[in-house]
Amino acid sequence: MSKDRFKDFDDEEIKIILDFENTVLKGRDQFFDVDELEIIIDYYLEVSDIIPLERAVEYAEHLYPNSTEIRLRRAHLLIVKQHYHSALRIIQELRQEEPDNTDIAYSLGVVYSAMKQSEKAITYFLEAAKDGWQLGRIYANIAEEYFTLHDYNNAIRYYQLALDTDSYDESTLYNYVDTAFECNMVEETATYIRSFLDEHPYSAEGWHCLGNCYYYLTLYEKAIDSYDFALVIDKTLLMAYTDKACAQEEMGRTGEAVTTLIQQAEIVDNPAPIYSSIAYIYDRHNNHATALAYFQKALDLSPDDPNIMSALALCLLHSNDTQQALATIKRALKQENTNALVFNVAAKIYDQIGNIDMARDYYERMLDTDGCSEDMCQQYIDFLYRNQFYNEVIDFAQESLNILPKDGFYSAYLVAAYYHTNRYNSARQHLDNADLPLLSILCPEMPGNPLFSTLFPSTADPQQHK
Repeated sequence: MSKDRFKDFDDEEIKIILDFENTVLKGRDQFFDVDELEIIIDYYLEVSDIIPLERAVEYAEHLYPNSTEIRLRRAHLLIVKQHYHSALRIIQELRQEEPDNTDIAYSLGVVYSAMKQSEKAITYFLEAAKDGWQLGRIYANIAEEYFTLHDYNNAIRYYQLALDTDSYDESTLYNYVDTAFECNMVEETATYIRSFLDEHPYSAEGWHCLGNCYYYLTLYEKAIDSYDFALVIDKTLLMAYTDKACAQEEMGRTGEAVTTLIQQAEIVDNPAPIYSSIAYIYDRHNNHATALAYFQKALDLSPDDPNIMSALALCLLHSNDTQQALATIKRALKQENTNALVFNVAAKIYDQIGNIDMARDYYERMLDTDGCSEDMCQQYIDFLYRNQFYNEVIDFAQESLNILPKDGFYSAYLVAAYYHTNRYNSARQHLDNADLPLLSILCPEMPGNPLFSTLFPSTADPQQHK
């Protein structure tokens, strides 16, 4: 059995877990003390392996029915199984018996977090932090609750507090960076990560995150250097390869980007998605023959992957092999695990061949599927507009603006659709929020209309959106 599943567990703990698996899980009795059973249960909680977790909890309860720590772990098992009220009942009973026990306070935080009651969760996590134990984990949990409450400043503060402890988890670093980026605090994040690396110079994840900061600041050479540091420390940090390749491609170093992805492919069990990424690069640079070869290599390894099939179909469309593109996307649509991406590509292909009804049907199926991205939504409204479904454009734009108020993209389509349906007053009402360069492309006659010309500044240059 691979030791990879025992990451963050030391040799003694691994031996205890394996002893349990070789005895109790095989039907043989074996004595374990309370501390050993806590290690065993915590391991299965961490890896979310529910069947041995249940067996471990039952065995521990048999040996130590009155142990507070074992009863708490029964509650955590119930949380994993989403039996929140039963878990809460156990924890509250323990709370009455031991009101000052910070482990119980932490467990109350966990169950209230699972029940989406973030304010209560924060209260109990803060109480649990009073004894100074496992502060990295507790502060990270508090940060995640503040993130759920959209209180990003406090989320960032507690992520930093978590990282300043000795018990932080690598995921905390990535969550901190994602939250800070959400607040457009990229430069501040880079400054913090540099100071973090002064304290933790061998953190591969830290160098990776610094590379991401530089990438977003378009400092691609510095980003590549940071990714290289990360990979020297940990050559298995897969996302560092992907992000390094993106930075290299941004600099026009396509061959180097491909080389980076090939290095990544050499260390994974199934390189099919990586071959697909390489194919994307060649497709974007109109080297369709090489792209098709890499897509085929990917499909040889994962013959039933609808994402690879749909990417291959799009490449075939770009190379003007419409018939084969259509056949390939039909294969992808027959797979059980179709998704928004597959429907999106199907819509593009049917749009290209002029079958507007089929294209519209697949765009609508795309919208009803989890994973539909903002970019896909923008493609859909552009499809509606190009095919003069102006009322549908208005409906979809208004729905989108309910989610993204004053968004310039959707406002531009809304104004253009109102204009084409002669609803000039409605068009004028939304003109202030519209992306005017985009609107000038969608509706080039509009700036010349006396009713609207004075509302278009001379800086509205249609070339900006070509």
